[in-house]
Amino acid sequence: MGVAQQWLNLPNPHALAAIIDASATRKIVASQDIVDDRGTKLWARDQPVSQSLQQRLLERKLKQPLEACLRAEDGVTTYQLCEALGEFLDSGHVLANAVGQWATPLRNEVQRLPLHAAAQLLLTAVHATRPTVYEHAIRGMALAGAMQASVGGERYDLRLALLGGLLHDLGLMYVHPQYVDHAGLLDAQDFRHVATHPRVGELLLASLTDYPPTLARAVGEHHERLDGSGYPLRRSGDAISPLGRLLCVAEATLGLAALPTAPLARASLALRMVPGEFDGVWTGFVSAAARNAAEQLRSNDAGDTEDLLVQLAMMNTEMAMALEQAQALAEQAHGSRVVHDVAARAAVALERLRAGWNSIGLWSAPKSDGNLDSRYEIGMAATELRYRMRGVQRECLWTHDELSPQDAERLAPLWACLAGQAA
Repeated sequence: MGVAQQWLNLPNPHALAAIIDASATRKIVASQDIVDDRGTKLWARDQPVSQSLQQRLLERKLKQPLEACLRAEDGVTTYQLCEALGEFLDSGHVLANAVGQWATPLRNEVQRLPLHAAAQLLLTAVHATRPTVYEHAIRGMALAGAMQASVGGERYDLRLALLGGLLHDLGLMYVHPQYVDHAGLLDAQDFRHVATHPRVGELLLASLTDYPPTLARAVGEHHERLDGSGYPLRRSGDAISPLGRLLCVAEATLGLAALPTAPLARASLALRMVPGEFDGVWTGFVSAAARNAAEQLRSNDAGDTEDLLVQLAMMNTEMAMALEQAQALAEQAHGSRVVHDVAARAAVALERLRAGWNSIGLWSAPKSDGNLDSRYEIGMAATELRYRMRGVQRECLWTHDELSPQDAERLAPLWACLAGQAA
């Protein structure tokens, strides 16, 4: 039995809790006898799921994965997906408007999507217990489908894109809700819990469904980056599949589309920030959508130009100091292997980030004549840059176990520079 199969045969407590909670409003039953790895029957076929099942499954390894042993008899259907898609398209949200011109092919193909029983079960649990994750899935389906529809191709490709957008975050069902619902930037330790979810989703689809391997692979890649800065496997370039590249851009755009002000403009800027990070075909889709949206800016959404340029200059200095710190730590002969690795990764990340921002001329931004669009763009740039700088620490640390006190002390000045707290 493979490692993935062994993992799947041990019920995940968070996914199990969601399924049990969903069973309060949805009819979820055993599609076959649920048997543990010793042959003991724990639950009979056709018996509805209840809290008793949860107690029996705790710390029990099963003969078959739980997801393969259950079915949602009144689960999410393609009709409901079409209904949710229609509600989104009619919502007036700027993202809905951006994909609206492809509404007809999206509606036509969504109603024909194949919903495998395991995927339907998990979607049903998401719909019943995590409505924000379900809404994200519907928006992902619409956006990924529109992106694919914009370049033509076969109906098969469109359906794969729709499924990829719909199912890309199924792995979040296996993460404690406190990390999924966390507001703000998770630290490296907490991020480890979340960073596995693309791989979990890939394993679920590959092991439990008959969907094409290309779909499972793309789901596993939706947080990767072409320059190798993504997660969980740090794939880069041609190692990321075409559908995976599409989902990378869709996911990044969805994250910013939840912002209250000019979400498409922010997404367009973030996607173009570091050349080579995302596929240009799909970043072009978002940039075109941002131009067409012509989002209204308000004067109180943009700061004073002089103040914004001062902020950028300060961050420029902080980044230079951090890069110097990282390079010095990476080159020290007496440092620990962990410090060398973390510092080297930080140096690469900072060089990549600085090169990207240099390419769009932020450090030499001219003094504005007070134009609102100019001020707003500089403000968005400052916000995105600060977010990226703070994310470097997490990007470099999450793959390591807890640092020793000595290693943490040696890296502290580097993180202080990135947080704008250098002495």
